[in-house]
Amino acid sequence: MEVQDVYFGAQYYRPPFPDRTCWERDFLNMKQLGFHVVKLWAVWNDIERKPDHFVFDDLDRLTELAGKNGLKVIINTIPEGAPYWLYEAHPDCLYETVEGKKITMGGPANLPTGGWPGLCMDNPEVSDLVCNFIFRTAEHYRDNSSVIILDVWNEPHLEPMFDYKSELLCACRASKRAFRDWLKVRYGSLERLNEAWFRRYSDWEEIVPPPRFGTYTDMMDWRRFWLYNLAEWLKRRVEAARRGAPGKLIQTHSASADYMGASSNGALGIELSDEFLLAREVDVFGLSSFPKWLMGETKRDYDLSHLLQSEIICAASREKDFYQAELQGGAGVPGFLAHKVPKREDIRIWNWNTIAAGGKGVVYWQYAPEPAGMESPGFGLTGFNGENTERSLEAGRCAKLFEAYELDRSRPVPAINGIYLSRNADLLLFAAGAQEEKYAHSIYGVFKSCAEGGIPVRFVHGDYMESAWEEGLRVLYVPMALSLSDEEQSRILKFAGMGGRVVLEAAAGLYSEMGEISVGGSNSPCPMLEAAFGAEEISLDAGDGEIPVMDKEGAVLCEGLYYRQTMKAARGKVTGWFEDGTPAVAEVEYGKGEIRWTGTFPGAAVKDAGSRAAAEFIQKQFKAEGYSLFSVLEAPELIVRLLQTENGPVMAAVNQTPESRPLFARGRTGKEWSLEVPGYDGVLLILDTGE
Repeated sequence: MEVQDVYFGAQYYRPPFPDRTCWERDFLNMKQLGFHVVKLWAVWNDIERKPDHFVFDDLDRLTELAGKNGLKVIINTIPEGAPYWLYEAHPDCLYETVEGKKITMGGPANLPTGGWPGLCMDNPEVSDLVCNFIFRTAEHYRDNSSVIILDVWNEPHLEPMFDYKSELLCACRASKRAFRDWLKVRYGSLERLNEAWFRRYSDWEEIVPPPRFGTYTDMMDWRRFWLYNLAEWLKRRVEAARRGAPGKLIQTHSASADYMGASSNGALGIELSDEFLLAREVDVFGLSSFPKWLMGETKRDYDLSHLLQSEIICAASREKDFYQAELQGGAGVPGFLAHKVPKREDIRIWNWNTIAAGGKGVVYWQYAPEPAGMESPGFGLTGFNGENTERSLEAGRCAKLFEAYELDRSRPVPAINGIYLSRNADLLLFAAGAQEEKYAHSIYGVFKSCAEGGIPVRFVHGDYMESAWEEGLRVLYVPMALSLSDEEQSRILKFAGMGGRVVLEAAAGLYSEMGEISVGGSNSPCPMLEAAFGAEEISLDAGDGEIPVMDKEGAVLCEGLYYRQTMKAARGKVTGWFEDGTPAVAEVEYGKGEIRWTGTFPGAAVKDAGSRAAAEFIQKQFKAEGYSLFSVLEAPELIVRLLQTENGPVMAAVNQTPESRPLFARGRTGKEWSLEVPGYDGVLLILDTGE
């Protein structure tokens, strides 16, 4: 399959807007700005208004105009805008809450034609109709050279989204059946499920989704089921598109890096997907980003959060292309009091973030402001009459700049420092009353500490730990991993044994993947600490406010939040103590490597308490050079990433601060590079030539 060189452009058409009288004018302006692609929505109820009668007239005209202006087209299929006749034909297939409330058709902010949220795809008849719509759309554009990508799912999650994020969905008859079938495969027998869940079921039909938060075991499985179930829904959509248009690239894009949530605060409806499962099913993966709206209150926070989420999506994409499938182009707060409008420097930094993370471009949400609904008058890159703004002009400048560097075949060079992501840790904190924002905050705190220290870092997911050493990983920081499977713990220990440094925050692996603390006949409820330190007599106490950790002179070495974990260790060296003198930090040689342990949560202290001591402590756990290519790397307050291109390695240095910042690097061969990176800007340096 041919991959588009770069993806710079804008979302344009969401029926019935913009008005037809604007189309030629707007497409010409996109061409003049230097855009390469335009995204168009194919909404099911706008196209199949009667059963098996498909009308593509508007999309056909738009793809024709795109071709005339040298623009490639991404078709985004929207089955969530279900035809009205579907509701009449299949009333038993509505989404349903665990309390039995049916979710009827409505018209939310993001779907002017109504029909949202659609029907549940666990019903075979609905799944077939959804896939038929995708197949027919793909088939229609099979031979259209302007159409390069079919996006088969806009922001995969369990509909409905924000209107019902406090509800536990979907518990319709078909979803209950799918859940039971999944449990049968997972456990093999009812007896094994009863043992895992501490229940006394006598028949599979007695099992229902948990109606409220309580025990961890069933809620973790309920959410785990939906992560895998959504990936199955995606597989069906992808297969339909491939049948319809063999050779076309197939895409989906995530509403956020799902481990972080839309605003790093947890968002039940929107987070019920897993990019590390979804990205495997498609050719191209994307991310929706609205930094100034959803990712922080200060510029530093939302710029950094945007980079963080981009890098998680890059990690999920592996060797596949990813890009910003939706990037905030205008006012970012829905409603007529829209505000939080990006400035020129915002657009510039978000573009640099994308490139540094390995992305292949930016598609803005959206080209023109919405003329109706709750998203009006927001999100427009241009003005109401299509006139250019400082945002659209900067977007065009960035598109031309990055095209000139020929980054279309570039790939990120893996940093030697990694931050561990655990699906099980996220599941546990969700099951503990939707507290996964604590996990997100811990991840963010570690990432922010690295950024402030100029330390390159990447994300390492538990699914890919087996190959991490071969991919150059040498330091692995494991934040707030309260739940780890036996396999996860084994892989982390194996990595240390091969020569890696593992840094554990408190209570790593305290809970099994089923949300159970099990001593298992040993003296330690934390298997990794027992294996590494010979740990016994472990205690875990809740703390109020910041929890200081002292060095041997009594000075503050670090700070944490939430818990004080102590242990008596048979091996290793204690290097930090809580105020009462009990061990708080320790390290031990393990195989060819080492394991370090901290009995609290420094990452959370950085995010939620602004702890400088915690940030400095975290920075000291990593290797400052960041990449095997360098022996020295000094880049205070800079984001430094390496890209492998056809012209050799290229350094991307991004400055998210207003002042210019120095960068110095010395390669393993002694070659040196020194430069200044302007404020709110970035540089690309071809290392072989120094240009």
